[in-house]
This record gives sequence, C-alpha cells and structure tokens, in this order.
Amino acid sequence: MTLRYGLIPNHLTDDPDDPDDYMGMVTDNETIGTEQIVEQMIGKGSTVTKAEALSVIEEFNYAVVQAVASGNNVNTELFKVYPSISGVFVNQSDSFDKTRHSIRLKLNAGHRLSEAIGNIELRKVEISVAQPVIQQFTDLKTKAVNETFSPGQIASLKGSLLKFDEEDADQGIFFIAGDGAATKVVNVVKNKPSELLFFVPEALKTGSFQVEVRAAKKNRKNIKAGRLLIDLVPVS
Repeated sequence: MTLRYGLIPNHLTDDPDDPDDYMGMVTDNETIGTEQIVEQMIGKGSTVTKAEALSVIEEFNYAVVQAVASGNNVNTELFKVYPSISGVFVNQSDSFDKTRHSIRLKLNAGHRLSEAIGNIELRKVEISVAQPVIQQFTDLKTKAVNETFSPGQIASLKGSLLKFDEEDADQGIFFIAGDGAATKVVNVVKNKPSELLFFVPEALKTGSFQVEVRAAKKNRKNIKAGRLLIDLVPVS
C-alpha cells in the first residue's frame, strides 16, 4: 500500500517570489479501525482469538483513559499524550475557569510510529474531485490557530474552493459535534474561494467540534464537503 497525495494551491503563504506555489494534500487513503487491526493480528497465525484481542485492547484503552483522567502524561511506544490548558489568565492570582479556559490533549507519535514514517511509500495522483479544502482555522479574538474558537466572535477559515452559495440551505459552514450534530453558521462576513470570515454561533459553549464547509461548484448540483480534522474547543 502507498500514501496517495495530490497538489492544491497554497493560500497560506504570501511569498512574492512564488505566488503560485502548491501544497501536498493526502487523498483517497483507507481508514483502518480496531476490527481490521485485530483481523490482521490473528491473520498472521496468532494463537490469540479475536475476542481475546478485542478484550485486551479495550482494557488497554480503559487504562489509558483512566491515566489521562487522573491528570497524567501517557508515554507508549506508539503515542504520547499530555494535557495542556488553553485560554488567557488575567493575572497571577487568576484560576482556572471553565467559562474562559479549557483542558486540551496534545498527542504526538511514539518512537515506533515515528520510525514507521520512513517506510511509507508515496504515489502522486491527480485530485480530480473538486471539493473544499480547509487548511487553517483562526480565532480572530484570541489569535489561536487550529485550537479554539470564541462563541459569538469572528473566525477565519483559509484554504481552497471554500466559496459557497449562501442562498442554498445545504451549503455553508458547519460545526460538527462529537455525536455528529451539525450547527450551521448563519452570519458570514466574507465568502471567497481562499478565505471565509464569519461569526461563530453563540450556542457553542461546551464540547469539541470540527469545522466543515459544504459547497457546490458553479453550475453543478453535487455538494462536496471538506473538513478540518482537528478538534476545536470554545473559549470565552
């Protein structure tokens, strides 16, 4: 198997010497879940049954969650997880306030996953399906990039093919909650292919969300969606 990627216009740089540069985007690669990983494990002749493997993985997951919930860092051969705090503290005497601050988890690859990167084979392909590509979310109140948003305040999305038809209720900017519920942005300030400016819905006070843009190219009916696969959390 190979990692397939294509090139898209890069709207995040303002290099006067190369205004038409491109950036790579991974595309059309399969997502592997726990079930498939277990199938691969037992398919190699392991004496462990599928039920046993799933049980051990569940116990491992539970132990990791408990360690994180206790405020600990977790360092394994596959990944490293550690908590951090976002939000502004007004002075030295200020304390954590859920209405202004949030706890976030930082995840990095462990040494075995880092070593696996060197074994990935690449194949360049043409990106033939035109769809929105989100490269960056910026909370213009806090200046945070790809981390947080401020309910009721202006945010920016930058990327490619972001412009949508504001008269079509099925198109637009959506905040997707963990359970899949979608909240549509109703107040859009700027609607351009490379950038969207909009007011974040005030109702999004708690939880984590991913941002999705749904748009159709001019004179086409099929709506394509592009999502920023980063969890964003609200701050006040």
